[in-house]
Amino acid sequence: MLGLVSVGLLCRALFKLAVHALPFFVAVSTGLAILNAGVGIGDAFLIGLTAAALTLTVGRILFLTSRSPLIRASVAAAFLVPAAMAGRHTALGVALLAGPSPLWRDIIGWLGAFLAGGCALHELLNHDLPRPLRSEQGGDRSLHSSRL
Repeated sequence: MLGLVSVGLLCRALFKLAVHALPFFVAVSTGLAILNAGVGIGDAFLIGLTAAALTLTVGRILFLTSRSPLIRASVAAAFLVPAAMAGRHTALGVALLAGPSPLWRDIIGWLGAFLAGGCALHELLNHDLPRPLRSEQGGDRSLHSSRL
């Protein structure tokens, strides 16, 4: 029973954090590159964390403010491919614990990839930047006046 609960919690964490697969990859890659350059562990960690935050912020702002479908599709693909890879490998690991045939393991793995990619796309699309509200006359309204 506890194994089933832990697999469920693992899947929930995977789907909630799927959009962060690219920033995590950037953080680890940057941190290891800085560490191999001879900088200390603490500095490498801070630089990697900064690179991850910058990647996530720039990616979301670029996705939300760009009007070009090509740029939006490129940014979405950059976030979705690592999320789908993480979802597939996680689902394959869970399927290996259950022990089905290789065909079912592949099916479960690809379902995990599509689910993780879909959840990452959902998180990317639903992250909204604050925008000022416009009235019909063209003037700005405050947020408090629009809550009627």
